[in-house]
Formats: sequence, C-alpha cells, structure tokens
Amino acid sequence: MSILLPLKPLPGLPEPLWLPAPEHPELPVNELHIWRARLQEPRWDVQDDCPVSRDRADRLKATLFRNDILRRYTGPEAAGHFPRLLTGPSSGLRIAVAACDHLALIAVSRDVRCVGLDVERVRDDIPIEEMAGGFLDPRSQWDLRVTWSREEKAWKFFQFWTSNEACAQARPSSRSSRSCEVRGFSPEADFIAALAVEGGPEAGVLYWDWSC
Repeated sequence: MSILLPLKPLPGLPEPLWLPAPEHPELPVNELHIWRARLQEPRWDVQDDCPVSRDRADRLKATLFRNDILRRYTGPEAAGHFPRLLTGPSSGLRIAVAACDHLALIAVSRDVRCVGLDVERVRDDIPIEEMAGGFLDPRSQWDLRVTWSREEKAWKFFQFWTSNEACAQARPSSRSSRSCEVRGFSPEADFIAALAVEGGPEAGVLYWDWSC
C-alpha cells in the first residue's frame, strides 16, 4: 500500500486566510476572488475500494460548486451555465477553474484582466529532474538541480509547474506582449497553487471557503 504524507512547504509561500463565503459577493475591478472547495475528505492512502462511485460523487459536487459560485455573482438565471468568459452588462466576469485530488479552486475577476489558475498536490515520488527537462527553462532546471533537499526540490518543481500552467491560461495567445503577474500560495497542507493575471490594474485577492 502506497502512503503519501504532507511535505513541508517552501519558506515564505503564503497560506491564505480563507474567509466564510458571502452569499452575494461584491467584486470591484480592483479585486480578485479565489474560492476553495473540498470535494471529499483528504485521504493519504492512494488506494480506493470504489473509485468509480467516488469519481462520480466528486464530479457532481464540482458541478454544484461551479454553478453555486456563478449564481452568487450573476443570479439564479445563470444556473447550469458556466462559460469561461461571461458577457453582458450584468456579468462581465472572467472565470478560471483548477482541481487536483479532493481540492477544487475557482478564480473570479472582472473582464478588465485575463486570469489563469492551477493547483497541484506536491509529491516527491516522481522523477522531478527528468520531468523538468521536458518543459522548464534552463534557469529553473538549474535551480532544481542545485537544490539538495528532496522535499524542497518537490515544492520548487510544482511551483514552477503551476506558475507555467497558470500563465498559459492567462495568456492564450503566444503573441501577447502584456506582462503576466503570478501569485503562488498553498491552499492546503501539501498543495500548491498559482494565480496568473495578465495586464490590468493591480488588484487585491480575497479567499473564500465554500461548502454545500
């Protein structure tokens, strides 16, 4: 039986203060909102007696999570519709979604900016340097190579990974010349996430904890 235990995060990696979810959140242009949902209780044992039923339950709860967040910003008429970009005078939102294992995140902003979001569970039982050679730039690869602690190497690798994935979402056009600001954070004990914002004015981030 394979057991994965939490790994100590990188020093200085923010662990947000998750606030109780508001029923009708206000979203000014100088704010970004990130919502967190636990689709199931965390399990360190990777084996599962009934993976099909658990997957179905996770998908149903993830759909409920997405639709409920959309309803809170746009009203009940939006239930069942979850496009990446919502248009119209009553919405004007941009949405980014990320999920890993039992954890799901949704980022919401006004359409003055593009956003990208990624989340991964940090694990050190993978060939980190070999995987890094396939997609990281030389400087990041060297940073990993000279990091001797296996746990720190794992956190750095997934920090690079989530940052790249979030930026790719926020800048869908490779010809875009607008800068991409990345904020890394740890949404739960052994998870790392990245929020990428392309252009737009500086914005604060609020973190909401969701429950059905």
